[in-house]
Amino acid sequence: MSGTAAFILAGGVGKRLSLLSRYRAKPAVPFGGRYRIIDFTLTNCIRSGVDEVYVFTQYISRSLVRHIGIGKPWDLDRMTGGLHVLHPHLGYQAVDWYRGTADALFQNLPLLRTLDVDRLLILSGDHVYRMDYREFIDFHERSGRPASLGVVRVPRSLVREFGIATLDREGDIVKFEEKPPRSSSSLASMGIYIFEKEFLVSLLKQLEAKYDALDFGKHVIPYLVGRRKIAAFPFKGYWLDIGTVKSYYLASLELLSDRSRLRLHGHTAPVLSTPDDRAPFVVSRRGDVRNSLVCNGCVIDGSVRSSILSPGVRVERGATVERSILFDDCVVGANADVRGVIMDKGVVVGARARIGSGDPSVPNKLQPSYLDCGITLVGKRTVIPPRVRIGTNCLVSGSLENGVVPDADIEDGGHYVAGEDRL
Repeated sequence: MSGTAAFILAGGVGKRLSLLSRYRAKPAVPFGGRYRIIDFTLTNCIRSGVDEVYVFTQYISRSLVRHIGIGKPWDLDRMTGGLHVLHPHLGYQAVDWYRGTADALFQNLPLLRTLDVDRLLILSGDHVYRMDYREFIDFHERSGRPASLGVVRVPRSLVREFGIATLDREGDIVKFEEKPPRSSSSLASMGIYIFEKEFLVSLLKQLEAKYDALDFGKHVIPYLVGRRKIAAFPFKGYWLDIGTVKSYYLASLELLSDRSRLRLHGHTAPVLSTPDDRAPFVVSRRGDVRNSLVCNGCVIDGSVRSSILSPGVRVERGATVERSILFDDCVVGANADVRGVIMDKGVVVGARARIGSGDPSVPNKLQPSYLDCGITLVGKRTVIPPRVRIGTNCLVSGSLENGVVPDADIEDGGHYVAGEDRL
């Protein structure tokens, strides 16, 4: 028995992403024009020689499952090993939805026992980063510990958003706090772990009896730290947990910077994803594109500045798109003005409409803690009437059936969300 099997936790709700995760799991949120967030973890696996991969799904998993399919873009459509999707289910031993990250593994103990591998690599499906897991595995083997945790340094202002590890001079973890209000350390858990398989099976059985919603960050890691059973692997590269609308927006636009820490173009080992067979994008004689990422199938007849356009976007004559992120098949009508906006798939902006201009200091009244930095969100398949003005820090979403929102202006911080209770 040898080797490593990877388990990707991809059932997260991602509530702080607001409308972006209203109809999809967080790992399925588009990123960088043509990718989904989970593509980075799947690509890391295959580039690292880990070709037996299990994906845990739960929350609104349809688009995620459709995207990853049988794993062909990542060369994981294999007779042995390959990609496997694990849904929560009712059965003899698994009797509930996954109630925590570690509970997802516990509910699949029969599967874990059958795996012909020495160790398990536990990963999150909602982080953006490039990593060769072989370095992590080599570190784990050298440590002599039954478990290892990946850590990365984050700004001290963000420690309250992560599990924080404190190391001694020898590099051993002496304290682990889940989302502390403050800490002397700024080493955040990356949400990736390596366990010796038999050790994890025994540990899960032991801890599940003590906790109803067994979680790695809240229960498993603190337990191991207290017994000196876990090592900390310091990761030096780019890593981002896209947890909020603001972090998603800033990380996306950073891709356009000359000094971007994550380059998606001109890379010898590109991020792998489901292919899009649309025709090349077109910029007309009247079109003007600067400092932007434009995907296949786009037709640009207006002005695009510092923006990301996913496949199939149309910007009609006289329209302006600036500092914005448009998902697949959005249409910006003639002479419309779009600034600081994230649009989900299939949005239609009427002619001469204005979206995103206003006072960024006015927070959204419905979700003030999520939307207070000058970004307006437009939900999937929303249809915005011509000449309507929508301010900044706004939430606008029609129904999936027809998408049309009222023919009325929305002031800064305002909202119109059909089926508001689903937010």
